[in-house]
Amino acid sequence: MEITFFECKDYEKKKYCAELKGHTINCISSILNAQTLKDYRDSEVVSVFIRSKLDKDNLAQFEKLSLIVTRSTGFDHIDLEECRKRKIVVTNVPFYGENTVAEHAFALILSLSRNIHKSYIRTLRDDFTIEDLQGFDLKGKTLGVIGTGHIGSHVIKMAKGFGMKVLAYDKYPDTFQADILHYQYVSLEELLRESDIVTIHTALTPETHHFINEKRLRQMKKGAILINTARGDI
Repeated sequence: MEITFFECKDYEKKKYCAELKGHTINCISSILNAQTLKDYRDSEVVSVFIRSKLDKDNLAQFEKLSLIVTRSTGFDHIDLEECRKRKIVVTNVPFYGENTVAEHAFALILSLSRNIHKSYIRTLRDDFTIEDLQGFDLKGKTLGVIGTGHIGSHVIKMAKGFGMKVLAYDKYPDTFQADILHYQYVSLEELLRESDIVTIHTALTPETHHFINEKRLRQMKKGAILINTARGDI
């Protein structure tokens, strides 16, 4: 079986070759696109990361492709409908980096709430003044979490450690989890209106494309913080 990995790092190549002995393994450092796939059209399995695009045109170039493995949680870079038509199985990594993304979200929250980014820039300029650098405590503030899946739930746990009140919005509310972690599901409008900080942890789908638009931004508190560690198109 010919298996081709795109966006492949050197350390990954060693692992794949060791684990998949007996197969033809191609490890390509570049992303998958119309140019880079030309030499690998006979691949039966293709593995990619988030920058590679498996759209209708690129999928049409693979004559033997039966399985796509994306080494990510998100799969918006893959045309699922076209894969269904071609009977190509698509898999992802659903439990990948939840705490990593959640910690990064809180790193961004703390950077903004404490003006760390501003003080860092001043320090680079040999400016050690502290005027206008006063931040605010997270304790007692309201955090709005959009999407309460694996990443969102980690964020909620961290928020509770800071003594924050948590409001949440999800198309499929997990009321059992809400009871355990002591947060409240509300409408999106109420979440935007009441939250001091809003953080996004939902997948990019046709439904969530430009989900936070001008109308919804205007519903937020004046001076509120918006954190997006999900997809930019949301």
